[in-house]
Amino acid sequence: MQRETKRTRGDERMTLSVVGVVRREPAAVRVVRPSLVVTLETSAVDVALGGARLPVDRTTCLLVPAKTTATLRSRTPSSRVVILGIGEPLVLAVARRYRKLGLDVTRLSRWLVRTELLPRTVWVHEIAHRYAFEREALGEHDNLATRFLEIEILKELYYLFRDREEGAERASVAQKHSAVVERAIAWVEGHLFEPCGVAELARLAGASESTLLRSFRRELGCRPGEYWRTRRLDEALVLLRAGRYSVAEVAAHAGYVNATSFAHAFRTRFGKPPSAYSSRTPTRRAP
Repeated sequence: MQRETKRTRGDERMTLSVVGVVRREPAAVRVVRPSLVVTLETSAVDVALGGARLPVDRTTCLLVPAKTTATLRSRTPSSRVVILGIGEPLVLAVARRYRKLGLDVTRLSRWLVRTELLPRTVWVHEIAHRYAFEREALGEHDNLATRFLEIEILKELYYLFRDREEGAERASVAQKHSAVVERAIAWVEGHLFEPCGVAELARLAGASESTLLRSFRRELGCRPGEYWRTRRLDEALVLLRAGRYSVAEVAAHAGYVNATSFAHAFRTRFGKPPSAYSSRTPTRRAP
């Protein structure tokens, strides 16, 4: 079955498609624009196009040219793949923003017609996930957060290509963890705002509670609960920037019983109170 990224308007800066793939059911996807292919969470797929099979996982991202049909085959039981279509208005916006820093739009346009497997840097990993969250989970298509993330995604692509051509390949975000920690992280990322105790998480990861705690301390330098709270705060920041929820609503969504404890944890992580990132004006109650 062939899937096509959603129909696009010529004035759209970036399009988003999220494709679910299971191991035994390859998905054929037709892209109409130059597109960046990135997996979510711990997914891993092989992308077949032009006679080549390219691995896309936590270590890589793939740029494919416009009018390309690619077949996605999951290497994990199931995968979620984000396809980010790059429009001409975005190319021009990035060129204007970074011209003074030497960004060459001619080079960028030349690179966007290539098929290229690139390292998935920390910044690519973060902004791709945040952009998908804004667009898919929050339904935000054109706000300050999405516009910032779109420019950052394409700008980062430009510098990945430039560094590669100059022989200064950048390192991937990839970090090898034990199977226990990988399974625990995968479950946390897929159920970020659901309640789950350490004992239950250990069962889901296929380990004893003591083994899970010991593995997290050794490999991540923290306890599972600390990792979970940090990731929830990261997503709380995205929710606040979206402007659709009040600080109290975000605090409740992130699992905090009151706004005071949420504000303290948030300031500890980001150095500023939640109100510094919230654009929503609280609703006043009638006297």
